[in-house]
Amino acid sequence: MTDAAARWITARDAGTLTETDARDLAQWLACDPRHAEAFAQVETFWRAMGSDQVQAALRGRPRLAVVPRLAAPFRARPRIAMALAACLALLVVGGSARDGVTWLRSDAMTATGERRSVALADGSTVHLNTASAIAIDFTRSARTIRLLEGEAAFTVARDRDRPFTVVAGSGSTTALGTRFIVRQDGDQTDVTVTEHSVRVVETATPGAPSTVSEGQSLRYSRTGVQPAHRIDPRMADAWVHGTMMFNDQPLGDVVRELNRYHAGYITVLGSGLATRRVSGGFGIANPMQALDTLEHTLGIRSIRVTDRLILLVA
Repeated sequence: MTDAAARWITARDAGTLTETDARDLAQWLACDPRHAEAFAQVETFWRAMGSDQVQAALRGRPRLAVVPRLAAPFRARPRIAMALAACLALLVVGGSARDGVTWLRSDAMTATGERRSVALADGSTVHLNTASAIAIDFTRSARTIRLLEGEAAFTVARDRDRPFTVVAGSGSTTALGTRFIVRQDGDQTDVTVTEHSVRVVETATPGAPSTVSEGQSLRYSRTGVQPAHRIDPRMADAWVHGTMMFNDQPLGDVVRELNRYHAGYITVLGSGLATRRVSGGFGIANPMQALDTLEHTLGIRSIRVTDRLILLVA
């Protein structure tokens, strides 16, 4: 939600909101009190960016030490300067999101842009994607993994006496076969099966368990379980092999994926640009190279204050 709030504030203060965008923003703020709270939080940081205390604090943060004050060309363009300030506010908020509590709760975790393979005691394997964390709880009667944040792909060793279950968000996924992926994004959880099948249970709302078969994916949250739909397994787990794959997806969605692997913030200014369609594959290890490719192939440009703050414009 903080990520979405920062995108709205960036677009608003860059002067790129259309009348339709403004109505969508009002609807987004009204549909959930947490949206308004996130918006207010990011806006508070944005308003504080000019203070000497905040500037001094930012200079003391290792991940933001390279971010300079806005140069003269940007002072001549106040809307762009305010948009960059909103992006910087997101970095401040996001930088504190993964705190010591997650570290203490987890048995394995990854940093932004990092991927890691974890061998479990039962012979199963977990591939952790960027900015992800898991807690492991194996007993004589059950094998339970808690996905604390992020995304993980599970290759499950057979053990009929001990079911293998991944708890994430408001539900759980139990392996009925070999290989599946669980991704947590805010209050929504996506389950994708690349081999055999799984059983999904959402605990916040009453309902029968859902079986997800190979080549299918479903999403659940506290509001219920959405129907499973077909996916391409090769694209779904491309990240395990170091690649992001996109097939006719909006640029806004592609950039959101790039942000998962980038230690900074990239945003698209303007709803028209955000809806441009993108297909192709990009290496996870170098998000900036992927961004350069997008600029070249789509004929767009970027405004950069180092590689940490980037705005894509038409």
